[in-house]
Amino acid sequence: MSGIIILPILIIYILFAVFIYKLTTSKILLILILIFPFWDLILQKGVKTYYQAFKMEPKIYAMPEFDKNGKVESLGLEEVTQRTFEYFKTDKDFQQYKDTYKTFLKKISQFSEITTSLRNNKTQLVRIFHSNKSLKKYEVVDKQLARYQIVTTAPKAYFFGLYKKRYYRLIDTNKGNKVLAEAFEIRFTDKYAFFRRNILWWQTGTGGNMVYVQKIDNLAELFEKVLSIKVSWLTFNTNKGWK
Repeated sequence: MSGIIILPILIIYILFAVFIYKLTTSKILLILILIFPFWDLILQKGVKTYYQAFKMEPKIYAMPEFDKNGKVESLGLEEVTQRTFEYFKTDKDFQQYKDTYKTFLKKISQFSEITTSLRNNKTQLVRIFHSNKSLKKYEVVDKQLARYQIVTTAPKAYFFGLYKKRYYRLIDTNKGNKVLAEAFEIRFTDKYAFFRRNILWWQTGTGGNMVYVQKIDNLAELFEKVLSIKVSWLTFNTNKGWK
């Protein structure tokens, strides 16, 4: 709904709150009425601020094994990243991929595995070979074989469903899927936004909320601290696995 319609509704709601205040002369009641449509956002913002202030460091339990060049053997990112398959159609496209992610590729000695998207909305798992000794540049595969892999947990609701949290775990498959490090992602739900949607009509034309608390995660910090890989430029498909 457009802002032209929303603004009068908000003005009417504020006038209603002032009217109640005039009847009761209660400042507490006035404040409660004014913040009522946004109480869930206030709590969500408090949760987000707490995590940002005290909980953004990933948990590191052990370090992976690096070779003499500071590289890990192989890395599987099937559950967290997705790139277009266009990168792999021609030699020129593949070279563009290598140039774009050269910092990332230099940290892995043998191969990495990522999910690629196709035009029919399906995905494929692609194994990209980093070693100059390999005769292949890449291949489409059915299963990850990388020694180190990022796996995710199912999202779990907290605080009466105000937000959901899931974990990203770096595992070593050579050591019985031992967890080396752990990061998290938090998404704030609109479970209690019915008042804004249905009464204040505080939503966009597609039905989404115009005001919301953005998600947070520390996956990039895990990559930087554990694998010495800066991933601020690498697009992670953190939508995968959310319901």
